Amino acid sequence: MAMNASSGKHNSQYLRPPSVDGTPTVDGDLLSVLAAMADPIRLRIIALLRERERCICHLTEMLGRSQGTISHHMAILKRAGLVRERRDPDDARWTHYSLDETAAARTKAAIGELLDTSNLDRRPASCRNGTPGGSISTL
Repeated sequence: MAMNASSGKHNSQYLRPPSVDGTPTVDGDLLSVLAAMADPIRLRIIALLRERERCICHLTEMLGRSQGTISHHMAILKRAGLVRERRDPDDARWTHYSLDETAAARTKAAIGELLDTSNLDRRPASCRNGTPGGSISTL
């Protein structure tokens, strides 16, 4: 895991310091964000919102899904903190959605840190405890 050299702390808000046995731990918030992203429709929504704010009517048209289906997916993305909503000031029936830039940057950093292999021990694993690569690691 990438660590801040000056403080010795992890850079990501989602990743916690290693446990007593040195095993990295993952914050529950990252798990909920990844779960929210683990759907093809929600990934398409994120890709569309990455470009610009979108009205629910545009999302339904672009994704070929009903308003109820899109609203369901938007609720999941909002609970995960990835999406913000704004009501149209002239007509409250219309809801506009945008990607939360801070949450997107935090998630991007956490995933990058989680998949960082710069400190990867490339020695072959051994099934014997007490030898390099012999301990079992869990998240």
